[in-house]
Order: sequence, then C-alpha cells, then structure tokens
Amino acid sequence: MDTSSCTVQFCRNDLEKSRLQQGKCPVRDCSAPLGKAPFRKSKGQMLKLPFCPEHGLRIHKSGFVYYNGPGGEALITAAKRNLMFHAQYCIDNFVRKSNKAESHRLCYESSEDALTFNVFAELLSTGNELKKLLRRICNGSPTDIPQLYLWGQRVDLDTPVSPYNPLCTARRLLREDRLPYPTEPDIMLVVPNKVLICIEAKFGSKNPIAEERKVPQDQKPKSKTELIDKYCYRNSIIRWNDIFTFDRMPVRFHEQLFRNIVFAASIAEVAGIEKWYVVNLRSQHVMNLKKGRAESMPVVRNVRSVLTHAYKNRFVHLTWEELYDICVRDNPHLHNLAWYMKNKTLNCQRAFNIF
Repeated sequence: MDTSSCTVQFCRNDLEKSRLQQGKCPVRDCSAPLGKAPFRKSKGQMLKLPFCPEHGLRIHKSGFVYYNGPGGEALITAAKRNLMFHAQYCIDNFVRKSNKAESHRLCYESSEDALTFNVFAELLSTGNELKKLLRRICNGSPTDIPQLYLWGQRVDLDTPVSPYNPLCTARRLLREDRLPYPTEPDIMLVVPNKVLICIEAKFGSKNPIAEERKVPQDQKPKSKTELIDKYCYRNSIIRWNDIFTFDRMPVRFHEQLFRNIVFAASIAEVAGIEKWYVVNLRSQHVMNLKKGRAESMPVVRNVRSVLTHAYKNRFVHLTWEELYDICVRDNPHLHNLAWYMKNKTLNCQRAFNIF
C-alpha cells in the first residue's frame, strides 16, 4: 500500500528524530506498519523507501516527504500539507507549471521553496513588513512597499502570477533563455525605478562552490574561468569591471551567488533601476549545528573579495532568525507565521533559533 488519506502537517512537537534513526515513522507514538513508496533519484534510478500510510510520510535517511500516493492529485494534496499559508494560490500558480522548476519538491520537509513561499507570501499579506525588510537591506531607504516576485513571477495573492520582463530580457541577453534551468532568483523585492533586491534563500543546503569541471552545453558553467567568461567578459548589459575585480580570487568562489550578483546588476540595468542588492538568506541554527562544514562557512568576505569597493555593500548576509526579528516578532497580525517559524522542522528537529 503506497497511498494515504492523511492531510495533517507535522511540526516540532509532533516528531522524534530518534525514531527516524531507527527506521520508524518519525511521528511520536506511531505504531503503524510501514509499507514502501517509490522515490526517483536525480539520475533516474527508482528506489522504494519506507512509507507510513497512517501519516502519509515517505521516510528518508535524514527527514521525510509528505506523500499521499502516485499521481497529480496526490502530489497536490501532499504539497498543501507543507504550505501553511495561501496554499491554493501556490498550487494554482506554481505546482506542475513551467514557471517553477522542481515544484514536486514542495512536499519535502526540507523544501526551501515551501519555506520561502510560506514566509514571504504571508509577509506580503501585511504589506508593511516587506517594507521593513527592504529598509533593513538598503540601510534605511526607500520607504515604498516593494513588489514581491518568487522564482521570477509577480505575486500579489489577488491575481495570477506574471513574469518579470526585465528578468526575461536579461536571461535572453545572457544566453540563458533556452537553458532547461535558467538562473531563477528565489525572491525579488522590486521598487520600480529605485531598488531591486535578489534573495538567494537557503534552508538546509549549502551555497554551491565553483568546480573545475566541464558541463554539457545546455547547463550553466561550473568553473571559475567559464563563469567569469560567460557572465562578465561576454556580458553586453553591464560594465562588469565597475562591479567586479578578479585580481585576488578567493579559494571558495560561490558560483550561485556570483550569478545572482550578475543578474541583479543586469536586471537593474534593463529595468532602469537605480540600486540593486543581493542577499544570501540562511538559517543561523543550521549554521550552528553544522559548524565547520560547508553549510556553515562564512560567505561575506569571499563574495565581497571579488567586488570593487563601490559595490561591496551590495552583497548582504541575512538569517531567517534576523528576518523574524525584523518582520514577524512584533506584529500581532503575524502570530500564525510566528508559530510556524518557531515550530518548523528540518530533519525532524528545530529549524531556527526562535523561541
């Protein structure tokens, strides 16, 4: 049996990490016999993993996935269980749509996309909280309420999503429009003609580092040399040497953050926006737990080392915990979001240092 009718979302007090380590359903006191559910690995290999039909969880080595069975409707049911806020809007606009890569992963406990949608869509519903975040990143100005874009699509909760045309233009000019997975800023905050902020959100994963290896032509380059060649030397949109300096290359060259900076500068140029910023958003709790590993490594010094003096402060590091303090803690209208962030789990344990 690999189907379940469970529609419950499980949070910190519902789960026990030790049960997961024993190969059991991580839900406290669960005694249901486990079945098997299919799992397709990234290279196409099909596996069968333990599955709890009572709680609708496919059990992985370090966490779980909401799983209600095979097929599209079951996937939608599972995704909704991981979407605490404005779930139907997310389903209608992003799940199984061409504008969102890997939307099937929204049902993963560790999904950065589900976390991103839950937090930012709910912040959008209050309006002023996104303005607070904007002012924090931009050191006090502007005072406008920004437009919210998730994965390149305008989100306003009242109308269907629509693409951000300057991003589409930048992709075309940087020869990414035909790639299967073009650069897709997780979050953009836009004040037309004034500010563009691109946010690269991380949850449990690390910031990818450039690797000296060749990749197929339909993929983005991975090596430092090819990244710089494609996004700087062959970039017809920006004056790259005003922004970057490669005299002293860091050992750890953060390729994804580098592309975000290139795209932020390029999109701003296309859109006629005065200032742009790139933010790396990570969990302080995860960094503490994984101290000494790639997920915890500092990024600001490395990233800013390839930026000229005038642009060093355009790269900002922020934690989800700091975002909570800025936007959520003191707003009584966001008590449900506060509860979510306090009780959200990663690998069946606390996800954030929020109490």
